Amino acid sequence: MEIAADEPFGGYAWDGDQRWTPEAVRLWWAGRESVRAWSAEELDDRPNEKDDGLEDYLRGYLFWLIENREPRTDEELPTLSL
Repeated sequence: MEIAADEPFGGYAWDGDQRWTPEAVRLWWAGRESVRAWSAEELDDRPNEKDDGLEDYLRGYLFWLIENREPRTDEELPTLSL
């Protein structure tokens, strides 16, 4: 009964920092149009929506992957271009 009461996916995929590399993030960013097209087709989404902060978020994530810490406000974030 205890096991059934637990959230089985509570810790699912908490290993992203071990799987994502700066190169993988940049490759995903470069191919994001195909992801957007797929989601628009599959989910009846709006394909012309902007990324609404996604670029800034991913640049911060790149910093985290490279430096293994949060950036300070005065530090420049890495670019997403390959």
